[in-house]
Amino acid sequence: MTEPGVTKKPLKPQTGLYGWWERLIEEPGLLGRVRRQWPWVVVVGFVVLGLGLIALRVWDWGAGLIGVGMVSAGLFRTFMKSPGIITIRSRLVDLLFYYGLGIAIIVFAAIVPEV
Repeated sequence: MTEPGVTKKPLKPQTGLYGWWERLIEEPGLLGRVRRQWPWVVVVGFVVLGLGLIALRVWDWGAGLIGVGMVSAGLFRTFMKSPGIITIRSRLVDLLFYYGLGIAIIVFAAIVPEV
């Protein structure tokens, strides 16, 4: 029995893949907040791998990976309702920034010759 003045929220029926995903993402506390930011983790992963390749003197592949990370941020912003901290400004500004910068970096990495 519940205490007086304390009401329990009814549980939503969560079945199938989408129910599992909602339970994983909407978990309360720090772990749930971290899990909601997985698009940012993917983008940062691309950037870190790219910087690692640049440090190993494979700068063209490293710059390409950084560009792919920016394009993936644009894809997350395009297709996800709430991509987390990837959101900077309005959707249009974000898409122009992410796609423009990502494609520019990829083209730069592709056309600059090795020294």
